[in-house]
Amino acid sequence: MDGPLDYPRRPLGRLAVAHGDILKMTFPIMKSEMAQRVKPASISRLMRIALENPGVVSLAAGFVDQASLPAELVGRAVEELLSDPIDGPRALQYGTTIGDARLRERLVGLMERGDGRRGGDYACAISRTVVTTGSAQLIYLVCEALLDPGDIVLVESPTYFVFLGPVESRGARAIGVPIDGGGLRPDALEETLAALERSGELERVKMIYTIPEHANPTGITLAPERRPALLEIARKWSRTGRILILEDAAYRGLSFGCAEAPTIYSHDAGGDWVIHARTFSKTLSPGLKLGYGVVPRDLVEPILGLKANHDFGTSNFTQLLINRILAGGGYDQHVDDLRTIYARKRDRFLAALDEFVGPLDPEIQWTIPEGGLFVWMTLPAGLDAGFDGPLFGRCVQEGVIYVPGEFAFADEPGPRPRNHLRLTFGLPGETDLVEGARRLGLALCGCLDPVA
Repeated sequence: MDGPLDYPRRPLGRLAVAHGDILKMTFPIMKSEMAQRVKPASISRLMRIALENPGVVSLAAGFVDQASLPAELVGRAVEELLSDPIDGPRALQYGTTIGDARLRERLVGLMERGDGRRGGDYACAISRTVVTTGSAQLIYLVCEALLDPGDIVLVESPTYFVFLGPVESRGARAIGVPIDGGGLRPDALEETLAALERSGELERVKMIYTIPEHANPTGITLAPERRPALLEIARKWSRTGRILILEDAAYRGLSFGCAEAPTIYSHDAGGDWVIHARTFSKTLSPGLKLGYGVVPRDLVEPILGLKANHDFGTSNFTQLLINRILAGGGYDQHVDDLRTIYARKRDRFLAALDEFVGPLDPEIQWTIPEGGLFVWMTLPAGLDAGFDGPLFGRCVQEGVIYVPGEFAFADEPGPRPRNHLRLTFGLPGETDLVEGARRLGLALCGCLDPVA
């Protein structure tokens, strides 16, 4: 025996080789099919560029305004919560998988007020409301619960590019449906469904995904009359199985000087067709990472079962904290302040685009959002705005970055157009927004100049 850690020895056979040789024999990790389908996140490249170029103005990251984050409001609520002899210890304990009952009741009340309904009109939704770790987790859980390889999700074209990730990782297909200034076009949606029926693929359609308010990436809002129309289309074409609508209301509440139309969910009296997803990341704090969704009754248990495998329940501390902020009225005041901040930043940014980009080429167009954080710009058809195109490289040289619009298009029907970019006015200050527009104009000028 050589010492206390010695143990009986046995021949190692072919493994009795030098340590270096063992390392050479290491086999690669056998990744799952789902992991192999995951594509590298485009946002990672943008973050790396921003870190490597400290002076860059990022019109890319869809972050909220840093100065608007409610540190004082949250700090007071934390102090009150932890000093409460009942809720303080409860906040530090495990919670339920579905979420705190008092919070879920308050969240449904928030939806009622936003839709202009009386208190109690949505009472049946409380038992179908699931609190999640941001709305991103809810979206992932919905995809996990509904999608098998080969299934189909119909999305706006363009759409929120992060949503395409969970769809693709499940081996499902995302098919783009054209939009216009009023959002997702009902006529185009019906044409797409009819084409899928003709090809024998209608039964694979599981879901229609839409962002009704100030959509990411376009900033476009779904027209009021199209909201019940989408629901009727989903019902009409559910011939072999129910086609659900996933209503991603991440930017609801951030409308500037205009009333918001009732949600698509408000038209679904039985709650059987619409999955209504919400988050506090844009209207309160992304760091608190809390979202929720109202789902059809027969989807509650599958989602809770999958969520239990993820985390057994969203942070109880965060839930009780946000419930206290909502109850105290601080949330409503904060959202009012955000609307003022973002409306001013939008106006300043759009004015700068008019000044520095507008005169360059009449084919350059951009959306004028009524709220939210995003502007969608369309360039002349021959100008490639992708990572490998001439514009992105010039922009980096000038010290400004954006999200190439190609990432916001589904692979089908294809090909992905490359002459769009997503711009955000959320994170940069007003001075940086003006400077970012100036730098973007310089880069565009270089690309549009035939001598360049």
